[in-house]
Formats: sequence, C-alpha cells, structure tokens
Amino acid sequence: MFDPVRICAILNEEGVDYVVVGGFAAVVRGSSLPTRDIDVVPSRSKENLDRLGRALRRMGAQIRTEGDPLPAPLDGPFLANLPLMLNLVTQFGDMDLAFVPAGRAGGYDGWRIAATLEELTDGLSVAVASLDDIIDSKRAANRPKDQMALPYLESLRDELGG
Repeated sequence: MFDPVRICAILNEEGVDYVVVGGFAAVVRGSSLPTRDIDVVPSRSKENLDRLGRALRRMGAQIRTEGDPLPAPLDGPFLANLPLMLNLVTQFGDMDLAFVPAGRAGGYDGWRIAATLEELTDGLSVAVASLDDIIDSKRAANRPKDQMALPYLESLRDELGG
C-alpha cells in the first residue's frame, strides 16, 4: 500500500525538516504520471536527523534491497553517516531519502529555496520542490524513466506558466 500522505503526516508530526522531490512532488504540482515511491530531501542537522530517525521507526522503515528488506539502526547517527541516498520500505510504501539528489539544487538548503508549502490534505502542508528543480534533477539523473517523463513535465511547466 502506497500512502505518501501518511508518510508526510508522520514526518510532520515528528517535526522533520524536508522537501518532497521527484515523482510525488510532480504529482502534487499537477502531473498525472504514476509514481510508486516518495522521495524526500531532509535537512542534515543533527537534531533533524534524530527526528527523522524517530519518524522512520514509527513507519517500520527498513532498507530496501533486491530481496527481503533489511533492518537497520535508523537513528540520527546512522543517517548522518549516509553520503547520498537511502532506499527504504515502510508500512506506507517505498520512500527514498536523497541527501544530495541529482541536479543543481544540491542538498536540502538548495531544494528549499524554490520549494513552496503545498497542502496535501486539510491541515497537512509540506514543502514541495519546484517543477523547475524537479525537471533539472530528472535531466541530470538521465535515467530512462526520467528521460521519458521530461517532455511531459516540461509541457506541464509551460502550461502552468513556469
């Protein structure tokens, strides 16, 4: 079951500073392209990583692998030692922590600049990456699925006046 709204609700309840990026961010911006996970860029401050660890434990998060998920000590110190990315499976679906996603925005501070708060449901607002940053990241990642999505996302940006 993929429930990105519940994932965001738990992150917010724990006070995590993060930006939603990738496919789900594009959906929030109006894309109809399907996505099966949520990508977030968290702030790397010690306090935030501790809050993120608490949220991940509440979600029953484990490391996603080709086989069965692997348990790990998902706490602040563990998260602080990760260089770029961590792919997880949670009770609410797949979640990717991208500390430095592809593209010019870099880490949390760069993604937060153009992100806006968007209401997912009544009372649940999250920072969502700009469509320009999403497009730039997909172009930089240059994966086949990203290349296929680019014309649609660029058209959506033009339609929305971006």
